[in-house]
Amino acid sequence: MKKTLLLAGLAGMVAANAEAINVTPYVGLDANYGIVHGDAATKGILSSKDWSLSGILGARTDHYGIEAFYNTGLEENKNAYSTRISGYGVDLLGYQQLGCSGRWELVGSAGLGYYTGKAKWNSENGSGSLKDHGYGERLGAGVQYALSENTTVRAMYHHTWIHSSHLDGLDEFTVGIRYAF
Repeated sequence: MKKTLLLAGLAGMVAANAEAINVTPYVGLDANYGIVHGDAATKGILSSKDWSLSGILGARTDHYGIEAFYNTGLEENKNAYSTRISGYGVDLLGYQQLGCSGRWELVGSAGLGYYTGKAKWNSENGSGSLKDHGYGERLGAGVQYALSENTTVRAMYHHTWIHSSHLDGLDEFTVGIRYAF
């Protein structure tokens, strides 16, 4: 009898903690302003500031999420050169609700990306082109606000350590929108 009550109590404790996980898929679009860090060979060739657009596919629960992104750089034309930075990757996210309204959330992210940098130049010293690519680890932090049950706006900062020949790092400031299904 004691064993039966003990097992019933244990089963009740486990069942009481069982909760359905609600996973919400979403799509998004980000506008990014990136500050590129390069080596000495890229000084004067690679634009240090680049704009880009990112398409986002993601899924989230109440406190965790995952996002896949594709970042296409807008070509930056200067007097003697043009540059473009693009990439793709995956981020794991953590969410923390702020206040009682449930509309504001802190967002933290960690992930991996693969980046490509292209540069072309033409000056009195000569002309040429450079293409460099490498993977990078990303860390980010930001805040998001729920406009409605399905629509959220987000602002974030990401720092990426890029492992490549000429690109050393990337600081990104992003503003975007998410639509959940």
